[in-house]
Amino acid sequence: MKLKLFLTFDHELPLGGVRTSWNDALFEPTNKLYQLANELDVPVVLFTDVLCGLRFKEWDLNNFYLPYIAQLHNALKLGNDVQLHLHPHWLTSRFEENRFFPSGDFSLSNFADGNRNHSIGDIVKMGVDFLQDNLKPSYPDYKCIAFRAGGYNLGEGVSSGLIIEALRKNGIKFDSSISKGYYFKSAISEVNFSNMPEIPNWYLNEEGILGKPESNGILEIPIASIPKSPFEVPTMFKMKKMANRAPANNGFQIHEGKPAGYAHKFRQLFSSRMLGFDNYTLSHEYLMKILDYNVRKYRNYDEVLLSVSGHPKSMGAYSFEMMKVFVNSVREKYPDTEFLKFSDLIK
Repeated sequence: MKLKLFLTFDHELPLGGVRTSWNDALFEPTNKLYQLANELDVPVVLFTDVLCGLRFKEWDLNNFYLPYIAQLHNALKLGNDVQLHLHPHWLTSRFEENRFFPSGDFSLSNFADGNRNHSIGDIVKMGVDFLQDNLKPSYPDYKCIAFRAGGYNLGEGVSSGLIIEALRKNGIKFDSSISKGYYFKSAISEVNFSNMPEIPNWYLNEEGILGKPESNGILEIPIASIPKSPFEVPTMFKMKKMANRAPANNGFQIHEGKPAGYAHKFRQLFSSRMLGFDNYTLSHEYLMKILDYNVRKYRNYDEVLLSVSGHPKSMGAYSFEMMKVFVNSVREKYPDTEFLKFSDLIK
């Protein structure tokens, strides 16, 4: 089996509000990510929150927008990748007295009914055009070809089909929004990846997120995951015990104060674990356990493409050290593994 890993990071502010500064909440941890990637000689992929950038062009040009664009350019300059991440609530959010107030339009599905100023197709095109217009003049080979949904929310039913159709029409060839077994619900979002194909990679089409295994549509490169053991200590208890590992608290979650019902909270207890660097209650040994699980599960396939996830805004010293040890452990245990960018797949 040939293993190909994509180190992907959602490049975004704390969506519920910032406690400190734009620099502390986003730019500085992303610069640290670049530095570590360079030391490890691996590329990273920024799934960048383009609608945030678009709104801040009018809200705070000098302090946010210009450094934001510079950080995207620097990603490509250093040999990394920049791809599409959409949090559509920015289009209906407010900005007053140097603070933003997020709306509840968290998912692209909220724009499926035609009752907003923008359609799903409009929003996807807006995001792709933003990246192409800002990056292609300096990097002529750049292409926006990959997508991660905000909050991993690819929609359901008709809205899911509309999202996938819009992505395909705008040149998106790869998606990395799905993590098998993941479940989450709040008052503004619900994600349910409990019934995904058994194969490691498959294609999304207008029929929905399941799609078909044929080479027709958008290739899904899921975030690696493992079923959660019923014997695991609940995360809320581990967070208290391991508080010394936590990064600086630079902002608020958009789901704070918008809880789901108790039945959904109980179900979330058994959501799968994603392979990622910003959960400080995990260890690099546990991350290797997740990867080992996937290697065993898909050992009979010729090629397996998987993502590892993270959020610079949620990464502190512990997370960066965990990433370093994980990458070195993968190289030692699975020496034929390739760490790739999405542009490598086109090549």
